Amino acid sequence: MAISDLAKRVLGPPAYHSGPAWTNMAGWQLARVLTHHGAYAVRRPPTPLSQTEHLIAQGREEGVVIIPNFLSQEDFERLRAYCVTLRSAPSTRHEPNRGKTGLDFTTSPIAKGDSADAQFALEKVAGDRRLLDIVSALSRHRITRPPQLGYQLLTMRDGEEFVPDAETILHADRHYPTIKAYYSLNGSTSDNGAYVWVPKSHKLTAARLRYEYADSIRFARSQAKHNLEIPESHLKDMGLVEKPILTEPNTMVISNNFGFHRRGYFSSGAVREQLRLVFHYLEEPFYATMIWNTLRGLNRRKLLPEKIRQAVQYRLT
Repeated sequence: MAISDLAKRVLGPPAYHSGPAWTNMAGWQLARVLTHHGAYAVRRPPTPLSQTEHLIAQGREEGVVIIPNFLSQEDFERLRAYCVTLRSAPSTRHEPNRGKTGLDFTTSPIAKGDSADAQFALEKVAGDRRLLDIVSALSRHRITRPPQLGYQLLTMRDGEEFVPDAETILHADRHYPTIKAYYSLNGSTSDNGAYVWVPKSHKLTAARLRYEYADSIRFARSQAKHNLEIPESHLKDMGLVEKPILTEPNTMVISNNFGFHRRGYFSSGAVREQLRLVFHYLEEPFYATMIWNTLRGLNRRKLLPEKIRQAVQYRLT
């Protein structure tokens, strides 16, 4: 098992699916869903800032919040120039033709102390009060630190046809409310894999519970441990209607990924450039936080083996 997979299993939030088919036939997944959503329901949401109340209301109703013109033009230009330098930074990872999709992935963590520009990005994006206030309200968690921040550049190879992968299949990330966000540097279009969202699919309904029950059994019996196509009968039962989120550059998108979503398709030569914000620490086991803090300390002292650092570099930011 790869180090990154081991870290995800041991230190990460609870997996979407769990257990063999017979336990799920007995209602195991339903118990997990209802327990987590019950805990979410009794958590007291924090008092929002006046400037974010309408955005939080949007997130609660639609499951997604879109904030155009997130930064001033001056800050946006500085951030974009910094991200260009990240493409060749020592910590950057290049994955040509990732998953044989035709996409070349360039990713780089943005860590405190790397540079003045890194600190600027962390303060202006990951530390933005509006962002943290919205995430706190939608997750019903107190925000104790900013999210992990990372740079992503997805480039579709010229002259090649995009090959869909598991991320292009409509899916949810967790069986409970979970918040993710991304900041678009060059805008999202129908050509560059714009995020596809299903409005209101983050709500726990009777139809969603029927799907969770059936899907947990289907997943446990499947040999393919990745996103499975949602059967047409459940799509109709849940009333799912996809909607691509098309945005201009300098846009922040925050979503509750208990809702259904997928990555869009890419046209030849298309480029998608963004910052990815991850709030997994809000959901991870209590012991995981202590272990991650220890790993961060070792990493700052350059005592962490390179193989481990590369495998978990985003979580060390």
